[in-house]
Amino acid sequence: MRIHGTFGMVVCASALMALPTVVQSLREQNLALCKGDDIGRKMYGCSALIDSGTEDADTLAIAYQNRGDALETNGQLDLAIRDYDEALKRNAASAAALAGRGAALAQKTEFDRALTDLDAALKADPKNAKALANRGYVRSRKKELDGAIEDFSEAIKLDANDEKTFRWRAIAYREKGQYEQAIHDCDEALQLDPNDALAYYVRGTSKQKKGDKSGAKADIAAAKQLDLKVDKQPI
Repeated sequence: MRIHGTFGMVVCASALMALPTVVQSLREQNLALCKGDDIGRKMYGCSALIDSGTEDADTLAIAYQNRGDALETNGQLDLAIRDYDEALKRNAASAAALAGRGAALAQKTEFDRALTDLDAALKADPKNAKALANRGYVRSRKKELDGAIEDFSEAIKLDANDEKTFRWRAIAYREKGQYEQAIHDCDEALQLDPNDALAYYVRGTSKQKKGDKSGAKADIAAAKQLDLKVDKQPI
């Protein structure tokens, strides 16, 4: 059925007026996804914002940084670093992007570059828990154990819900021969993530050092049940 006359013009005008609302609603949905916790949805939402060609520099900086976080969590480190680079082109002082790039570089064992980024992140935001935890990880890998433990402890004060920080501090304590502290931190990590194979393994090896053979055997067996190559991980 064709629509004629003034009524038809009103209908067409209403439809055209609704288009910006639909577009705005879609943008808000993508922005919410980009800022959310689900990795796949975050990548989708951030990519949609980046690819739209309509966002300003501030929004693009957030989109690249958040997509970088998702990629880094997903183990796609080179792609994550590329996104952090793009975020920092648009906001060179972003502590979150610097912390993210530092974390990705640390996982690639590019420790000196990682420290540069993490120090810069902490200069911009001294209470950035991610930057503190990852600087602690780098210091631990460089055998600067006291500094590492200090960073981990500060990170935990700011965010006590990241099992990796407890696990990393446990490794540093174990390397210093402080086995009780290492076991306690592994307990905390496993409360947060009962499937953390490395936390079981570190707790097992710490118990082994203390002479708890049965406890060590049980923990190491649990670790290998979750990850057969857990003993090959860099710790």
